[in-house]
This record gives sequence, C-alpha cells and structure tokens, in this order.
Amino acid sequence: MVRYMFLSILATFITEGLIFAGVYLYETQVVAGEYRRIWNASGQGNLSLWKTFTMTRSAALDLFVIVLFTLLLMVMYFILISHNFVMYVREIIAGIEKMKSGSLTEEIPVKGEDEFSEIAGSINEMRKNLYELLENQKEVERTKDELITNVAHDLRTPLTSILGYLDLLNQGDFLTPEQKQKYLDIVSAKARQLETLVKALFDYTRYDKDKVKIRKEILDLNLFVPQLVDEFYPSFMENQLTCKTDFCEGALNVEGNGELLARAVGNLMSNAVKYGSDGKVVEVKTGREGKCAVISIINYGRVIPAEKLDKIFDKFYRVENSRSLQTGGTGLGLAITKNIVNLHGGKIWASSDETGTCFQIELPVAGSQIDISEEA
Repeated sequence: MVRYMFLSILATFITEGLIFAGVYLYETQVVAGEYRRIWNASGQGNLSLWKTFTMTRSAALDLFVIVLFTLLLMVMYFILISHNFVMYVREIIAGIEKMKSGSLTEEIPVKGEDEFSEIAGSINEMRKNLYELLENQKEVERTKDELITNVAHDLRTPLTSILGYLDLLNQGDFLTPEQKQKYLDIVSAKARQLETLVKALFDYTRYDKDKVKIRKEILDLNLFVPQLVDEFYPSFMENQLTCKTDFCEGALNVEGNGELLARAVGNLMSNAVKYGSDGKVVEVKTGREGKCAVISIINYGRVIPAEKLDKIFDKFYRVENSRSLQTGGTGLGLAITKNIVNLHGGKIWASSDETGTCFQIELPVAGSQIDISEEA
C-alpha cells in the first residue's frame, strides 16, 4: 500500500512538472516575442529569465487551484496504479468466502511476489491441509462403518448357528446321544471361528498402529523361511500340493521380529495352499535385489482379476463374493501381513496372470548394527 502511495505521488509530481514546464515554455515564448518587439524597436537590453517568469504569473494558477489539481491527480493515479491490487485483494476475499461456505477444492491464484501473494499461498496451504483433514475424517468414518458392518456380519453367522444348536440341545430330550455329540461339535467349531475372528481383529488393530515398537534381531531368511516351509508340509500333503523351493546362496540377513515375520509369511503360505490347490504346485523363493531381501510365494491357482489386486490387502476384502469363513477366512490375513511388513520398513505386493499368482515381500537388508526396541 505504501509503495502504491509513493508511486502515485511520484507520478503526480512528474505530470505536474511536465504540465507546468509546458505552460511556462509556451507563455515564455509569447512574452519573449512581445518583449523583443518592444525593446528591439528601441534598441535596448536583453530578455531576463527572472523578469520573464514574473511576467508570466497568472491569477488563474493560484495556490488553491494547484493544490486541488494535485490532490485530484494523486487520487486518480492511486486508483489506476492500485486497481490490480484491489482486484487481487477482492479475489483473495472471495476465495476465503468460498472456504467458509465449505468449498475447499478451488485454489486462490498466487500473483507476484509481494506480501499478498504470500498470504494467498498460505491460505492455499491451509485449504489443502483442511481438505486433507476432512477427507481423512471421512475415510475414518467410512472405515469405521465398514468395520462395524463386516464384524457384525462375520460374528452373526456363527453366533446364529451356536444359538440355534444350543436351543436344540436344551430341548433335546428326543435327541440321540450321537445327535447331541454332533451338535456339540458344531457349536465348538463355530465358537472357534468366533475366537479366530476376534483374535484376527485384535492382531490387525495391534499391528495397524503407526508408532508400535517391536523387538528386532538379525534373521537369516535362508534359514528362517525353510523352517516355515517345513511346518507347512502337512498342509501341502493334505491338499496334494508339491512345494518347490529356490533359496539364494549365502546369508540373507534382515533386522526383524521373528514371531511377526513368521506370522506374515505364514499367512501368505496359508493363502497359497487355500487358493492354489488347483495348480498342484507352490513355489517359495528368496533372493536379493539391491539393498532389499526378497521373499516370493507363488501359486498356480485361479488368476486374481487385475481390478482386485489393489484391494486384496484391504481389511475384510475377499476375492470371492461369499463371506463364508470356511472359503474366505476372516478377510484380515493379508491386511495383517501388510501391516507387519510395514512395521519392518518393507513392501508387499501381488501380481497374478496365467503364469501364476505371486506374493512378494521386500525387506531392507540388515546393516552392521542391530536396532532393538521394546516390544509393544
């Protein structure tokens, strides 16, 4: 604002100087001509600048007119010079009004490099942060509603069966001992399903915390993964699967929590057994890519559609439409696996086509120091 005021004053003085200089020169020429005509006729004297100036003063250009003209000229220049500034301020105000009404998608244009452009940039940054905050809140609400819906569905199905069979057992004077035992076995199996779901929910919540700390130690994946494969041989035999392994040479050390990594890799192995039985083969590989250790688990079952690959690590997501615990599990296994991998600073992704479905984990190769922190 001070700059615009200074520029308008400067422009006013320059304009008045030019005007008065023009008037002075014009009147000087007229008076000088008359002066020469009179004095040259008598053959006396020369033209004096001071006398010329005193002779050209006019009563019309008194002090009041000059001051009034100066003020008007200054106001006019100030309006012209500050027009863009005023319009920009109005644009900023309009953007703020839109933010107040809830519209957080439009940015205020940043023009120039003055204080108001900094204000516009700060407002845009605030708008962006506020928009992200509101979107995160909406996502939290959506996730909470989804969680409640899915948990209610998964709990209701086995709970309904449990209550139904318990009612039969309570009224079971007509039941044979064999029937009672059968119904008790069903109730027990449904109760275990509830226990599995509750445990999975607890694990997901536990490992989903951003600031959770885990106790780490040096693990050689070329010794760690073969042990997990051995534990799954009964499942391979039960599902008539052959497991092929390909472990890289030498040590493949990572810093990690053995219990949690066993849970993560075990989830992927169970997933391969459950959905890859049609392919008859499961492959487990380890390797190194740059500074990362890689674990790959491949099955040759049904292809996962491309549009579903990005969702399979979401909680409660199941590739098949059925939400049966027998066919689809709790829908939390891969989500828990992803959270565990994230806790170790790694990455996990999946690919699936006619050549097989591959789940791959990347973990940072261990350095020379062991980072040990308290387990949550």
